[in-house]
Amino acid sequence: MRIGIHPDRDRAFSDKWRDFLTERGVEVVLLDLLGPQAIEEAKSCDGIMRRWFHIQDDKQSARVILQAIESSLKKPVFPSVATSWHFDDKIAQYYLLSALGAPQPAAWVWWEKERALEWTKSASYPVIFKLTAGAGSSNVVKVETRQDAMSLIDQMFDRGIFPMMMNEYRPAFLPKTRRQAKQRALRFVDAARHIVAGEFPALPDAWWKPEKGYAFFQEFLPGNEYDTRVTVVGERAFAFRRMNRPGDFRASGSGNIDWNPEAVDPACLELAFEVSRKADFQTMAYDFLYRNGKPVICEISYTFVDTAVHSCPGHWDRQLQWHEGHMWPQEAQVEDFIEEVGNRRRGATPQATVPGATVTGTQG
Repeated sequence: MRIGIHPDRDRAFSDKWRDFLTERGVEVVLLDLLGPQAIEEAKSCDGIMRRWFHIQDDKQSARVILQAIESSLKKPVFPSVATSWHFDDKIAQYYLLSALGAPQPAAWVWWEKERALEWTKSASYPVIFKLTAGAGSSNVVKVETRQDAMSLIDQMFDRGIFPMMMNEYRPAFLPKTRRQAKQRALRFVDAARHIVAGEFPALPDAWWKPEKGYAFFQEFLPGNEYDTRVTVVGERAFAFRRMNRPGDFRASGSGNIDWNPEAVDPACLELAFEVSRKADFQTMAYDFLYRNGKPVICEISYTFVDTAVHSCPGHWDRQLQWHEGHMWPQEAQVEDFIEEVGNRRRGATPQATVPGATVTGTQG
């Protein structure tokens, strides 16, 4: 068996995938899926793995390349299209969960400005405004009044809003460091070039795509002092609670985590397992809040911080039986992917290695 891995940016997942695959006697090939031979390199493998982030560069390349490999080459990929097409897209997640009949907060997606503004007249405030992209609560705002909602709608259907430019991530009015001062000065230079020569101003390095042309609001759920993060990998569920930031309604990104398994609501585990089964997810992290005493899914993500999952003292199986012991999620993903590839390749003959691909393991 030969598995191709495209190294991820911090190598947190790809290096562990390589190690766990090699331990199991699987040949590992390091791929360059951003190079001109991406498809040819993929043809030499029985399965392909690539962890991609929520930054725009990864989103515009990984989706199309992995989908081409899965749909046209008929190769197993991780993450699969079913697992990842909605990644870092909260509106896509809303439609998906709605189609699956999964419980979630009430939400309003507006694709037309006039309808969005009309809705503000009857909306019950506060509500939550979200950009469809973003992690760690970076692009989430609590909207207290109709005027604030209208202002956000005007921005979204006019100039748009760049990710990582809201809440505590919004640049200060006055630069606090030399680097910030230099960036501010360059913005004035860019503006002058745009006025004089029509040159488009430089965009942010990572978040260069503004969010525009929609407005997404979600029901505010008061009384939630924490959320419950359940990460399902195959037949395993790892779970912990994340406490809200001080004086804030947001828990994601707080870093204040309770790993006590006795504090985890079994209803969250059951719901996460059920949605993963229905949607055919290889892996998925779920964020739960409570609405009228029952858990609802606020967001999902195929990728996550691996150390938080590894810190769980154990995991549950689908029958909610507890299994003691720490486990890296990458090991669980590798175990499942080996089985998936094995099921797919039975009776098939692996193709020859493509020049340029780097072999790092042994043939299994």
